[in-house]
Amino acid sequence: MFVTLALTLDKARMFVRGLRRRTGRPVPELVDLFRSIIDGGRDFHPIASDFLQHFMDGAGASRTMSPRWLRSFKVIKKAERKNQRRFERQLVRRAGRLGEHDSAWLHDHWDARINAFIGTELFYVSRMSLLRSQGSFVLTRDGREVRVSGTVRHRWFDPYDWDRGRWVYIPRHGFVPIAVGRDLVEADEARNFLMESRHVQTLEGVCVPGRWRARAVFTWALVRTGDR
Repeated sequence: MFVTLALTLDKARMFVRGLRRRTGRPVPELVDLFRSIIDGGRDFHPIASDFLQHFMDGAGASRTMSPRWLRSFKVIKKAERKNQRRFERQLVRRAGRLGEHDSAWLHDHWDARINAFIGTELFYVSRMSLLRSQGSFVLTRDGREVRVSGTVRHRWFDPYDWDRGRWVYIPRHGFVPIAVGRDLVEADEARNFLMESRHVQTLEGVCVPGRWRARAVFTWALVRTGDR
């Protein structure tokens, strides 16, 4: 009973410390805490453990994420599709302004903010991030149809900095204050770094502008590389 009560009180103290900018705990104790999280998470969240270890040992060097792993999360695919639809709407509007045998280029970019779902491994790697999609397209009208082709370069990125939020719940460790990461950076026991990932998609489509409503069919394809 007393052991259970002590553990409960310790978790409560950790929760309260999450409301502060600093933990007030000895740095060696914080180092041990993060090392234990790394070791304890290897079997459940190996990618998150690897990135936390890089935070501790990587001297601030940037890390490139696997596009295949990143795109395995629905929230990433949802952000990607959001930007795709934005381009599609632009292309339909631009197609409606083309005259017979006219051609035009369209260049633009869209940003989609991403909030990872609690409990997923992506959440423990990056809770909030950004997908920036830069597109370049050519439109050509022949008769009623406007043919569209182009390329979109997606860049996902997020700083690994333990600066946003108050605390995070980590299985078998309870509530861990975000301030732990800040304390370790200030003590030069860890370094913030940039996470990023890139992938490319092509677009082929046909638009048929109408007086009231256009018809359009678009096909997106992922450009395959060795790590995808």
